[in-house]
Amino acid sequence: MNTKTTTLTAFCIIIINSLLLTAQAPYGSAGEHTAVPLGDSEAPFGYYEYLPTVFDNSSSNLYPLVLFYHGSSQQGNGTTDLYSVTQNGPVELIEDNSDYNAIVISPQNSSGIYSADDFLALYNYITLNYPIDINRIYVTGLSFGGGGVWNALKGHYDKIAAAVPICGVEFLNNPSNFMQQTAVWAHHNFDDTVVEVENTISNVNRIANIDNSVMSVYPYGDNNSAANETYSMHFKTDNQTWSAITGVNQPTEKLTFTLYKDGGHDAWTQVYENEEVWDWVFAQSINQLSVDKETLDFKLYPNPTSGSVTISTKNETEKKIEVYSISGKKVYESSFFRELTVDLSAYSSGVYFAKVVANDSIEKSMKIIIN
Repeated sequence: MNTKTTTLTAFCIIIINSLLLTAQAPYGSAGEHTAVPLGDSEAPFGYYEYLPTVFDNSSSNLYPLVLFYHGSSQQGNGTTDLYSVTQNGPVELIEDNSDYNAIVISPQNSSGIYSADDFLALYNYITLNYPIDINRIYVTGLSFGGGGVWNALKGHYDKIAAAVPICGVEFLNNPSNFMQQTAVWAHHNFDDTVVEVENTISNVNRIANIDNSVMSVYPYGDNNSAANETYSMHFKTDNQTWSAITGVNQPTEKLTFTLYKDGGHDAWTQVYENEEVWDWVFAQSINQLSVDKETLDFKLYPNPTSGSVTISTKNETEKKIEVYSISGKKVYESSFFRELTVDLSAYSSGVYFAKVVANDSIEKSMKIIIN
C-alpha cells in the first residue's frame, strides 16, 4: 500500500466533502433539475431545485417560486429516498423536460403532511438563499401535499400569492374568511375514495363563511351523484355568493373550486398538465406597499456571534425584527427604529434567520450564525 497516495486521496476526499457541505444555493444552472439531499444545505428538508431556462444568478432579477408538496407515497428520508419525489406533479413534468418560468422547490419529508411551521422554515430558507420575488410565491400539492397547502394557508396565507391544493387531507379553521384575500383554486374528483371530496368542500366553505354551501350551486345527478360534466364553482367576493360554470374555468375571483366528475384519487395529473392552471398561477401577485429601498437595508454585526448582535438601519422608520431557528420556530421578536442590540447568548449554537419587516409587508432576511 502506498501510504503517501492513500493519505493524499483521503485529504482530497475531505476537501471535496467540505466544499460540497459549504456549497451555496442555487446548486444547479439554468434549466437544470438538481437533487439537494438533506444535510447538503441548511434547508430543513432534502429537496429538488429547478431553475428556469431564463435564470441568471449574476443578474439582479427576481423569480417567482413554486413550492410543491408531494403525496404520502413519495415521503422519505430526504437523501436516498429523494428521487421518489419526481414521481408526480410538476417535478415529474420537469423530469419530462417541461419548463416553468419560476424556481420550483420540491421538498421531501418523512411524515407526509407539511405543517404551517414547515412552510415558514422553507420560506425563510428559500427567500434567503434564492433570488425570489416574494410577491409571487405559489404553493401547491397533492393528497397529503394538498393538506400541506391548506396548512400553509392556515398559518401564513399573507405570504402566498396563489395556492392550488389538490385533494388535500387537512381541514381549515372555521371560519377562515380572512383567506378571501388570497387566491385559492382547489381541485378534487367527485369519486375520490382515498381523500373524500367533503374535505375540500369543507375548506372552501370555511373560507367563504356564508350560510350556503358551495354545493348548493352544483348540479348533482340522480340521488346526489356526480354531474355529467366537470364544474367550477366561483365565490364572488363582492356579494358573497357562489356560482357554477361547466368545465375547468380559470378563476375570476379569489376562491374557486373545480370538481371533476370522476378520476378516483388522481386529480393532480389533469391539473398539472393543464396550461391554463399555470397561466392563472403565474398571473397572481401579492399587492404590497411600495417603500424606499433604504427602509430594508440593514447591517447585522458581529456575525458569527457567541453573544449579542446589533441590528442597524439607515433611517428612523419603525420596523420589526424577528429571529427564527432553522426549523422555522420564532425565538425572538421586537420593534425598533434605527438600531437594536439583541442578546442571543442563551440560544444554542447553529444557524438562525433574522427577518426585518417594514410597513407590515416589506421584508428582508439575513442569516445569523451563533457559535
